[in-house]
Amino acid sequence: MQSFRWLAVLLALAICGCTTSPPVTDTGEERSKEERWAMQQLANQRLSEWRIKGKIGLNAGKKGGSATLRWTYRDAIQNIQMYGPFGNGRVIIDAEPGLAVLKDSEGRIIEGETAQEVLFERLGWHVPFDELIMWSRGLPNEGATDIEIDEAGLLKRLRQGIWEVEYLEYSSTDSFLLPKRLEIVSLPGKLETYDDDGNYLGDQLRLVVIVKRWQDMVEG
Repeated sequence: MQSFRWLAVLLALAICGCTTSPPVTDTGEERSKEERWAMQQLANQRLSEWRIKGKIGLNAGKKGGSATLRWTYRDAIQNIQMYGPFGNGRVIIDAEPGLAVLKDSEGRIIEGETAQEVLFERLGWHVPFDELIMWSRGLPNEGATDIEIDEAGLLKRLRQGIWEVEYLEYSSTDSFLLPKRLEIVSLPGKLETYDDDGNYLGDQLRLVVIVKRWQDMVEG
């Protein structure tokens, strides 16, 4: 059995009380939360390139652990570095649309179509990195449902496929309000998780991602 069969949901970014006073219209009227939400989406869609430093916490049943995360995204190319994921040293994933290559500290190389696929092959985690490209910026992917926004116009929670995402805290980074902490949980009955010895851990995986630092690489 592969190491921890967890169905992972990367990274926990959320909603802190670091928003400023509600924006107003040109006429001096306070904007509705729907208007603020529209403005927030337009602003964060501009963040098309970034470097993230943070931490991922994962648990299934009574088992859990964490890893340090370094994630760079530019022009649909991802470089994902995870350090100390459950005692497995370092894992590096280079991914582009249709191809992902994982290399670990023991010299093993695994190829697949997505970062999620090769990480699961190596560590038994299902971490939806492709979806996180939007989620990590506080934006829903196409097809997301049950979208909730707060009074400040920030994304509060959504459902996407087998995942539920909740935003727990936001922080201000340059001209952006970005998730700092979010929680991703697989829907009950959609995934089964096992440990290295094949022991069943349950049908739900919980992932929390904490972003300690955003580095905006947007030009212009």
